[in-house]
Amino acid sequence: MVISEPITKVNLERITNGIFAFTMTLLARDIVTPDQYAKATIISFDKFLSETLASIFDFVGVFILLAMFWMLFFQMFHRMKTFDYHFLHLHMLALMAIVLIPFSSAFSNLTEEFTFTDFFFQINYFMLGIILVYLWHYARSKPQLLDPGLMYSDATFLFHKCIIPPAVALIGILWVMANLPYIEILYFAPFVILVLFFRNLPVEPTQ
Repeated sequence: MVISEPITKVNLERITNGIFAFTMTLLARDIVTPDQYAKATIISFDKFLSETLASIFDFVGVFILLAMFWMLFFQMFHRMKTFDYHFLHLHMLALMAIVLIPFSSAFSNLTEEFTFTDFFFQINYFMLGIILVYLWHYARSKPQLLDPGLMYSDATFLFHKCIIPPAVALIGILWVMANLPYIEILYFAPFVILVLFFRNLPVEPTQ
């Protein structure tokens, strides 16, 4: 059932923007600052610098991931005319997963050793990606939800883009299970893939 007033697509876009803004702001709390060492009697500058740089690197990586999800969600909204209750309920679940990102990423930084805390972030990331894929799969299977001018090739192109985040998250889960180092490089993998292989929209074939 298509949703009518007062829950409009504009309202859904606004709450999505608000959740992303709130979540991206929360990420900054994990950056190591001098006051966190104020009570320490002995602290080396090298240790402080290395931990601060590591926390900034993690902040940048997770921020890029959230920015990628924000762009994909709004590319999806741009191609939709309206939404129904099933889409709304699943989108609320996606927003819940988004809010959890700063907390799950903070848990993964508690120790340098790969522990169960690393799975928390990767599974959080994976579930958000799966919800994103399903949302667009569901929307493009319901013509009444889509913009009338949307081309099939454009809808398929966006679906392929949405697959990238959960695919990389699955690699991250396997990476943690294998206890491999330098998992942080996966922060940037989806962005690089999207830039290299999904930069240009497909051209609709002429009939």
